Amino acid sequence: MARFPIDGGVAVLGGDDRQVFVAEAMLTVAPWVKTLGLTGLPTVPRLQPATDLKEALTGAQVVILPISGADARGMVKTCASTVDIKIDPAFFALVEKKALLVTGKFPAHLKQMARENGVRVCEYADHDAIAIPNAIPTAEGAIQLMMEKTSYTVDGAACLILGFGRVARALASRLQALGAAVTVAARNPQQLAAAAGLGYQSLPLSRLDQAVTQADVVFNTIPALVLTAPLLARMSPETLIIDLASAPGGVDFEAAARYRLTAILALGLPGKVAPQTAGRILATNLPGLIKQELSRPD
Repeated sequence: MARFPIDGGVAVLGGDDRQVFVAEAMLTVAPWVKTLGLTGLPTVPRLQPATDLKEALTGAQVVILPISGADARGMVKTCASTVDIKIDPAFFALVEKKALLVTGKFPAHLKQMARENGVRVCEYADHDAIAIPNAIPTAEGAIQLMMEKTSYTVDGAACLILGFGRVARALASRLQALGAAVTVAARNPQQLAAAAGLGYQSLPLSRLDQAVTQADVVFNTIPALVLTAPLLARMSPETLIIDLASAPGGVDFEAAARYRLTAILALGLPGKVAPQTAGRILATNLPGLIKQELSRPD
């Protein structure tokens, strides 16, 4: 067999259609790839579905989880209803020593568990080469969701965006191009100045109490509780809230339900609305990122 940059194999665990692209891409740098909890795989040499976790992990130098990683309970999302994958001590007992675990984001307690078991963790969700292009399908998916959940056009709608990072910037430009009146609220003065320079109304987060009463749609991109119960109480029941921040989001969803507000935690939009594009972004960048990570000293 030809010599590959990755000496051992690769285990691709869980995920959606994006992970199919990743599994195929890893064949360019590894002698074999085994998958678990993933459907829709092509029939190609050296790519093999595993029957269980032990088979998938045995001999794997690299373990790749979905970009969503694992939840607080350690559960990994899969597209196979009959397969459960849980990150716990039993999982790490099967992982090869000094293996590299690759995922978008990983809970702190699971990273600590990995360290205790001699497993390195590589988180890539904030890697610019992945995060910047990935913001585009997220933004497009958010606008699609807005169009599905409202009875009016984007053109003329008052849209309030909380935060002004990668996703918010991609979203704001597309909403503005479609004719929406865009307001950006952020805590960082540099972000507010950048938003104003691009033609958006801007205001500090401390002034949300008035802004939320004037918005038709509120998009949150801040991964912290921003839309609190007192703010939600001021909003019209007609206002749509789309939370794009990582779980658990930035909305008090229990309060939103009490006030009969439609509040949606829209996770994993790239994989839902543009799996081919999102998968190719990962497939293009992950092999090189993994090779770089493996070359670092322990």
